[in-house]
Amino acid sequence: MPLSSRQIKTLHAYRQKKFRREDDVFVAETPKVVEMLLDSPLTLRALYALSDYAEAVGQRFPGCRPLLQVISEQELERISGLTSPQHVFGVWAQPHRPLAPTEAFQGISLVLDGLQDPGNLGTIIRIADWFGIDRLICSEDTADAFQPKCVQASMGAVARLPIHYVDLVRTAALAPDGFPFYGTFLEGENIFEQPLATPNAWYFIGNESHGIRPATAALINRKIHIPTFAPITEPHRPHAAESLNAAVAAGILCAQIRTRK
Repeated sequence: MPLSSRQIKTLHAYRQKKFRREDDVFVAETPKVVEMLLDSPLTLRALYALSDYAEAVGQRFPGCRPLLQVISEQELERISGLTSPQHVFGVWAQPHRPLAPTEAFQGISLVLDGLQDPGNLGTIIRIADWFGIDRLICSEDTADAFQPKCVQASMGAVARLPIHYVDLVRTAALAPDGFPFYGTFLEGENIFEQPLATPNAWYFIGNESHGIRPATAALINRKIHIPTFAPITEPHRPHAAESLNAAVAAGILCAQIRTRK
């Protein structure tokens, strides 16, 4: 049965946060990401696939069959947000994970302060999941973790890593006395020389352009820095890079946390 014009319009609209929020859903594409999500506890709402892939995914994940609809290549192109659509388009219910105060300060949390790029955010989610970080805590103005570009960049890790959006200052105020808040600053201590061996801590990463904002910086009691090792005196390399991409910095930070734990 072909998709109706209304279905196509609705599925296409899920690229926008407003419409995802109205129906409390998110979407994902490509077989690899879709299969990661099908293998998770998240609730599938609908699955649309080309005939050859529909048969394969139905055999591997029989639970999805009642929600699986075969569509044409032309229909997939109309609902897809990708330049080159790949076989399948899925709709899932958005998970809602409240952050209890007793949980917020247990284990290792990566904390994002105003990160705006969904591709960066998705990569950070994937990195945090890879290194076994306990949760991602985001300021309320951080990019939407369930924006399609972010979901794709995370390669399905949004289904596994708990992600919370909170008022960082108010939530941090509930921390036990002396709780370690680490943050990356140019004037911080060399991360490769500092002890990070603590079972419970928050590690802050700031906005791509402006870093950690002043109100959040006031919380931080342990400033760290990822130094450059680039030579700056060679004629063909007169300057070191100004800064690291936020996702790259997150990868280095997570690797160092795991090295010290």
